[in-house]
Amino acid sequence: MIVFEYRFDVLPGKLAEYEKYTKGPGKDLWLKYPGVKSYRVYKSIFGGSTPQRVIQVEVESLDALEKIFSDKKFQKAKEKFHSLVTNVSDSILTVVREGEKK
Repeated sequence: MIVFEYRFDVLPGKLAEYEKYTKGPGKDLWLKYPGVKSYRVYKSIFGGSTPQRVIQVEVESLDALEKIFSDKKFQKAKEKFHSLVTNVSDSILTVVREGEKK
């Protein structure tokens, strides 16, 4: 399993449009694709910090992620998303170690 992580800030003046997008066309976008296990969206609790938002998507494989990125509907949604955000960076992560408190 891998984790695709997307970090970004919402463009000034675009927060309302961004929120509308995440409740409409962008809602659960990732879950529509095979190979996606889950996704999480985080918001910074420190108002002025950057990035303001982080999306983490758990995907079964790099192949599954590549298929998502090549999908025309995903590309269209990504284009809209990028019109609302700035300071975008991403990572593809794999688990090295994990632990659980018992």
